[in-house]
Amino acid sequence: MMEIKVAQHCGFCYGVKRAVELAQGAAREHVQGGTLGPLIHNPQLINELAAQGIACREGLDEFSPGETVIIRSHGVGPEVYAEAEQKGLKILDATCPNVRLAQKKAAQAAADGYYPVIVGEKNHPEVKSILKWAGKSAICIECIKDISSVPQKERYGVIIQTTFELQKFEDILRELQKERPGEYRVERTICLATSQRQGAAVELAKESDAVVVIGGRNSANTRHLFELVQANCRKAYHIETADELNADMLRDCHKIGITAGASTPDRLIKEAIIAMENMDFESMLNESMEVEVYPGKIVNGTVIQLDKDGVYVSFGYRHDGLITYPEWNPAVAPEELMETIKVGDEVEAKVIPGSTKSDFVRLSKVKAERDAAWKNVPELAEGEKREATVKVLRIIKNKAKNIVGLAVAVEGVEGFMPASHVELRRVEDFTPYIGQELQAEIIEVDLEKKRIVVSRRDLLKAEREAKAKAYKEMKEAQAQARKEARAAAEEAAYASVEEGQVVPGKVVKVAEFGLFVEVGAGLVGLVHNTELAWDRTAKAADIAKEGDEVTVLVKKIDRENKRVALSIKATQEDPWKVEAGQFHIGDIVEVEVARFLPFGAIVKLTDKVEGLVHISEIAQERIAKPDDALELGQKVQAEVIKMDLDSKKIGLSISKVKRDAEKNEYRSYMGKKNSSLSQNLSEQLESLEK
Repeated sequence: MMEIKVAQHCGFCYGVKRAVELAQGAAREHVQGGTLGPLIHNPQLINELAAQGIACREGLDEFSPGETVIIRSHGVGPEVYAEAEQKGLKILDATCPNVRLAQKKAAQAAADGYYPVIVGEKNHPEVKSILKWAGKSAICIECIKDISSVPQKERYGVIIQTTFELQKFEDILRELQKERPGEYRVERTICLATSQRQGAAVELAKESDAVVVIGGRNSANTRHLFELVQANCRKAYHIETADELNADMLRDCHKIGITAGASTPDRLIKEAIIAMENMDFESMLNESMEVEVYPGKIVNGTVIQLDKDGVYVSFGYRHDGLITYPEWNPAVAPEELMETIKVGDEVEAKVIPGSTKSDFVRLSKVKAERDAAWKNVPELAEGEKREATVKVLRIIKNKAKNIVGLAVAVEGVEGFMPASHVELRRVEDFTPYIGQELQAEIIEVDLEKKRIVVSRRDLLKAEREAKAKAYKEMKEAQAQARKEARAAAEEAAYASVEEGQVVPGKVVKVAEFGLFVEVGAGLVGLVHNTELAWDRTAKAADIAKEGDEVTVLVKKIDRENKRVALSIKATQEDPWKVEAGQFHIGDIVEVEVARFLPFGAIVKLTDKVEGLVHISEIAQERIAKPDDALELGQKVQAEVIKMDLDSKKIGLSISKVKRDAEKNEYRSYMGKKNSSLSQNLSEQLESLEK
């Protein structure tokens, strides 16, 4: 018994229903005018409207002033509204609200500085209307290969045709964002009715033996429904009316599904249901048949004759069968086959549609063998996969001439490998794969539908991961070997130097804070700015450049923290000590007062050497502060009374020079007048010397 099931969501959508009601209302009110282009994509309804006085007109030039122009559900560009108003026409806008929303989204994207990209069928009237609203710079892409025509921009506004297939849109969008990176504003303007109908059609196809899709052949949403159904059901038919149905289409089918495009009136759906329910399959069979014959039936026959057309077989039917040589064995030339096939040979063949002559039933030995091979294909448990070697037979394309995958020979039958499962990357040309043997996995087996799907993706991913793991392990091993080699070299380098040792080195880097110098194989130390030279204003770049040879003192080795402190300064004699070494305790020198301190005055012996005159050594009398007795820049005589070259300290006395001068003066005087001085005065003078 045949069971007929109608998809949960099918037929008129809200936008189409609204457009039809507006047009029918205009007809009832005898409005003068018509539709600008087909109101919807359904020839039967367009003819009905024309019979009611609402004819389809191709351009505004066909309208007279005062008439009403009904804007089709697919919408038009803004220039059409302006021209209609200029011609004095009345406008009845039947644009689908979802289409109108897509038009507004496209216009807003362009106004906001986004480059509009419309994803949909380039020749579809809805897409053309959206492009008009998006401005002159907008572009339409229909498939992934169209992405190459999209210019490089910083910002993209993506709008989808309301009746476009959602999964196809997502695939295109993903590839678009990959090929054209930037900021994206994505408007998923596919209408809810479309997505509901597509989802319901797929579910219906999966549970049906055959599915009939009703709708205009010029309807995009109906075509998309048919493509989805065809991919999920072995028998799928696209018809416009019930008149196209026949019993042969539904033979051996127990569960029949019916769905319809958004432009299909309910009346056409009901007519199809009634036609199916009233079909008398038995009366359509030839009652004189000894056996039941129909496409797909397997028959056993005997070879009765051979000629240039093929092999003639008797199989108990009132007409003999004909097996053409390509249907016997396509790999062998007919001349060779005629030598091997003998009259009386038994053969199993499959009835196939059509015939070369009206007197013969067309049969295929090849297809029967393929069907038999399916009996040897093991089932595949849910979630299970099994590896197999497959041979690529040919490229498979859909009705739009887009490549959908490869036909492959697997486990004695023909299977299908989706295009996206051939490689992990996108393949542009599948031609080189034809004839190749590939390792793959069987991921789906449907013995009832004779469908087997294979994939290379997981194998390739595992192979890629294994290579990545091996590469990572190799890199880690290399890194470990380098680390160990560096450690050994470093240990040898550390052993080659000692703290306090003066060694040659090579500058490997000049930094703001010093020089990095290699003092052994792989052993690099730092000469800090403070250790570059005795001149504290010296900078690293002034001392050496990368590649220069320098002599350094190893100040400190910190193996734990991998640091070596070096010094260039320590290998050189301190210029201060050299210059200060010319002075000795007791020397009287002329000094210049440089600056004052609370406890004394700093004086310059030379440009580089300074000393300190303590406040107690400035004057013979007690003073409160140095500038009570001295002035900055004043030059005075001072005696060196202390020297500590290691601490870079020199002490001087101004008062001692004065006292010594007074002593000398008194000695001179004493030498001349001593006899006339009293003993008491002489003793007093001697005390001055002390």
